[in-house]
Amino acid sequence: MIRIILALILLASAPFGYSTNLPDFPFVVSVGNAEREVKPDMATINLGIISFEDKSDLSLEKVGAATEGVLKVLQSYGVNSEAIEATDIEKSTKRTRDSDYNRLEILGYEVSRAFTIELRDLSKYSELISDIVAIDNVSSVQTTFDASNRKDIERALVTVASIDARDKAEQMAESLNTAIHSVYAISQNSDFRSFFATFGSRSDHIMADMQRSNRAHVAMFVPKKIKIRQGINVVFKIKQDNN
Repeated sequence: MIRIILALILLASAPFGYSTNLPDFPFVVSVGNAEREVKPDMATINLGIISFEDKSDLSLEKVGAATEGVLKVLQSYGVNSEAIEATDIEKSTKRTRDSDYNRLEILGYEVSRAFTIELRDLSKYSELISDIVAIDNVSSVQTTFDASNRKDIERALVTVASIDARDKAEQMAESLNTAIHSVYAISQNSDFRSFFATFGSRSDHIMADMQRSNRAHVAMFVPKKIKIRQGINVVFKIKQDNN
C-alpha cells in the first residue's frame, strides 16, 4: 500500500504533464544530437523599401525609384526574375494624436514594400548586396545563407543523432545494471508531452542585417561554413526480468 501511494504521489508531481502520458512500464528518455559544418552555396536576401513624406505622391515616387534601382542591380548581376518576389505596395497615413490618442492632422504618408531574392551564385553576393544597401530608401536587409542539399544532410544527421540517443540510453541503463529492450517513442519536439513521433528540423542560419546606407561601398562576406543540426528525443523501454 505504501508503494502504491508513493507511486501516485510521484506521478501527480511529474513535470510536463507526464502524469497523464507516462507508459506503464520502465523506460528511459534519451536525447541524441548531431551537427555538421558545410559550405553554403545559396542565400536568401530579404529587404524592405520604405518612404515617409508629407505628400503621398512623393512617397510613392521614392518607393518606385528604389524599386527600379533594386531591379536594375539584380539584372546587372544576372539574377533571374523567377528568383525575385515582391509584395504589393502598402500605404498608410500617419497622424498626430492628442493626449486621449485621438487622431488629428495628417503628418505624412508612409509607403513600403518588401523583396525576397534567391541568390544561387554566392560569388556575386558581396558586390550585389553592397550595391543594394547603397540605394536610398532600402532598409532592413537580411541575408540567410544555406546549403541546397540541406535535406540530404538532415536525413544523414537524423541517423547520427539516433545512434547518439541509443548510445546514451545504453550507458544510462548499464549504469543501473539493466539494458535497453526496444524503442517506444521518437520525437524531435523539445519535450515529451506527447509520446508520438513528430519529425521536424532544427537548423542554424547565419544572417547579415543591414540598415539604410549612403552611397558608400559596404564590404559584406559569405560565411565559410554554416552549421546544420538535428536533434532527436527517444523513449526506450527497459528490459524487465520477464522479457
